[in-house]
Amino acid sequence: WTETGGVELDTSSTQYRGRSTVHLDAFHWVQRDSYLPQGAQGLKAVTKYKLGYDPVEVDPEDMVPYARERPVHMATYSVSDAVATWYLYEKYVHLFIFSLSTIIPMGPEDVLSKGSGTLCEALLMVQAFKGEIICPNK
Repeated sequence: WTETGGVELDTSSTQYRGRSTVHLDAFHWVQRDSYLPQGAQGLKAVTKYKLGYDPVEVDPEDMVPYARERPVHMATYSVSDAVATWYLYEKYVHLFIFSLSTIIPMGPEDVLSKGSGTLCEALLMVQAFKGEIICPNK
């Protein structure tokens, strides 16, 4: 797919990246920008804190038995996870990352994966360039 779609393995991060595609992982946003405590960064906790509703939960040990005995419940669980991820992305990640990408000269994937210090430094360099400052104070 490298030749037709432009998707290649980025060996520095072991992620696949493409020229015409963007992969934004909402979990990166949760870790860096959600301001939630370390123990509350799973999908269920983020959904409760940020979106204000309780998603369907299934204990991991019950998943296989439920798949056999209660497939409708497992389907509901699966849809609940997908909906929570989608709304989290739509409400917080998408606009935030693409807005930052307009003022920081990095692609959306890089804006999402870099640390806040790197992003601040990139913004400083943009402003220094506009102000014709060759070597800004960091």
